Amino acid sequence: MEQPQNRAQANTSSSQERTLPPSIYHPKKTTDVSKALADAYLSAKNLYQQGEFQQTIDILEDKLLTTPSSIQFEAYLLAALSASYLDNSMDSKSYLEQANQLIASRHPDNQNKLKETKASILEHFGSWLEVVDLRMDLTYNLPLNEGEENQAKLWLAIQNLTQNEIDELFQQQKPLLNGWLTISSILRNQTLSIDQQLKMFKNWQNKNPNHPAALSPPQDFEMMASVEQMAPKKIILMLPMSGKLERASQAIVDGFFASFYKQQEARPEIHVVNVDDYETINDALTAANKLQPDVIIGPLQKSNVAQISRLELPYPVIALNQLDINLHPKNLYHFSLNAEDEIHELIAFAKQQGATKAAILSTQDTWALKQSDEFRAEATKENVTITSNQSYANTPKGRQDAIQKLLLVNESYARKRSIEKWIRTNVDSIARSREDLDYVYYIGKLNDAKQIRPLLDFYFADKIPMLASSTLNDSAPERSTKPEDIERILFTEAPALTPKNTSLDVLPKNQSSNILRRLQALGADSYLLANKYLLFTLLPSTKISANTGIITMDENGIFHKRPEIMTYRKGNLVYANSHQFFEQKEKAEK
Repeated sequence: MEQPQNRAQANTSSSQERTLPPSIYHPKKTTDVSKALADAYLSAKNLYQQGEFQQTIDILEDKLLTTPSSIQFEAYLLAALSASYLDNSMDSKSYLEQANQLIASRHPDNQNKLKETKASILEHFGSWLEVVDLRMDLTYNLPLNEGEENQAKLWLAIQNLTQNEIDELFQQQKPLLNGWLTISSILRNQTLSIDQQLKMFKNWQNKNPNHPAALSPPQDFEMMASVEQMAPKKIILMLPMSGKLERASQAIVDGFFASFYKQQEARPEIHVVNVDDYETINDALTAANKLQPDVIIGPLQKSNVAQISRLELPYPVIALNQLDINLHPKNLYHFSLNAEDEIHELIAFAKQQGATKAAILSTQDTWALKQSDEFRAEATKENVTITSNQSYANTPKGRQDAIQKLLLVNESYARKRSIEKWIRTNVDSIARSREDLDYVYYIGKLNDAKQIRPLLDFYFADKIPMLASSTLNDSAPERSTKPEDIERILFTEAPALTPKNTSLDVLPKNQSSNILRRLQALGADSYLLANKYLLFTLLPSTKISANTGIITMDENGIFHKRPEIMTYRKGNLVYANSHQFFEQKEKAEK
C-alpha cells in the first residue's frame, strides 16, 4: 500500500484536479461597502488562499453573510468553496442556495460565477455528470474570452465519466455535447492504434470544423500527435508462468492478448520471459533487457518488484504490483489490483451526499483485517470519522455481538439492565441503533454479507448502506439468496465485469470466481498502458477509460483506477447512484 503522502498527491492529480479559484471581489471597485466589510472580506480571502478554510468560514459567518452588501454574494461563494475543502458537501450546497436567493445572483455574470463555483465544488466531490452539465451550460453563457479554461475543465470532466455515464449522455442527443463524447470515445476505443485514433480525430475535426474541440483540440490529441513513435514496437511480458502464480499470470497474459488481437494494425512484437526459469529476478530482467524492448510488463510478485526498484532500469518497466513505499526510480511504473483505489472511490461516492461518518465491520481473515487497516488509513486522510471498528467470528453469536457493538445496541441493552436492576422490575423497551452513522464499510465475501444485512435491518439500521470493495463480489449470488439480504450493499467493480460490457467476451469466464476475470482485465489494460504510458508522463492530466476503470497516473509513477460502483437489485447487478442510498440521511437533517 502506498504511503499517505503519495495517495494525497494522487488525489490531487486525479479526482480533485483544481487549484484555489481566483478571488472574486475587488474592494476598490465597489461604492456601497464599508471599510470594515471590505477588510473582513480581504481577511477571509487571505485565509482561504492560505488553506485556513474553517477560519475563512468563521469570519464570513461573523461579518459578511448576514449583512446585506454588494459583496454578500461573493462571500457566500467563498464560504461554499471553503466548506468543500473541509469535505462538507451539505454546507457547500447550503451556501450556494443562499447565494442564489440574493438579488445580486440575478445578474448574468453572477449566474456564471455561481455555476463556476458549483462546478468547482462538484469536481472536488467527483460528481462528474453534474460537472459536465454545468460546464456545458457555461459554454453557452460565458463571454468568448473566458471560455478556454471552462472548455479544458469540461474535457477533464468528460474523461472522468465512466462508459455507462457516457452512454447515458449520448441518449440526450445534444449535438455540441455529442461532439465531446464522440472524441472521448475515440480515445476509449481500445481496438484502435494511436495512429488510427489520430486519424479518426482528424476526420471528425474536418467534418465538424466549428465545434470548440475542433477549433482548440484537447491536449491529449495534440500530445499524441507531437510524439513520434509513441506506440512500442517490442513488448516483453516478464511473469511467473509456472508454480503457484501460474493461473494468475496466465489470466494476465490472456487479457493482454485479448487487447493485442483487437488492434487491427501496427501490432508490436511480443516476447514472454518466464521468471520461474531464472534463479533470480535480476537474471530474468537481464534476459528481458537483452531483447532491447520498448517496454517490459511485470514482474508480478511484490518481492521481485522490490528488488528491481533498486536497480538501474535501461528500459521502462510497468510492474504489476506496488510497494508500501514507492521512490519512483527512473523507468519504473506500477499498475496493480489494490483495494486502496476502490476505498478512495467509495469514500468520494459517499461524500457526494455528505456522508462522512463510517463504521468498519470485517471478517477475521488476514486479508480482511489488512483491508480494514487500509480503509482506516484512507479515512484519516479523507476526513472521515470512524465511529467503530469491529471484526467478528463467523458464527451467529459472533455476527450478532459485532453488530450490537458497532451500532451501540449493546449499550442500550446495558442501560436497560441497569434501570431494571435499580427499579427492580422489567422495562418494556426496544434497543435501537446509533444515529451518528452514515454507512458501514464491510469487508467479507457476498455469502458473509448476506448474513449481515438482515442483522442491520433487525436493529433498525435499515437506512444505513453497506459499502464494500470488489472482494465482496467474488461470485454471482446463489439462486437461493433472498434479494433483500444483499440490497443496499454498494461495492466497487472493474468495468470489464459490469453488465453489457463485452470487452473480454473472447475469453472464457470462470463462473465460480471473479478474481481471474479481474486479472484478465489487468492484463488487457497492461497492453493499453504499454502503448500509452508515455502520454501520462508528458500530460499528467491524462485519463483513459479502460477495463479496470478510469486510469490516471500520479507523480510517483503509480497508475490509479477509478472503478464503477455497483449494487444488487432483485438479485441482478446494477449501477449505483449515491442519491438512492443517502437521501434519507439528507432529508432527516433538513
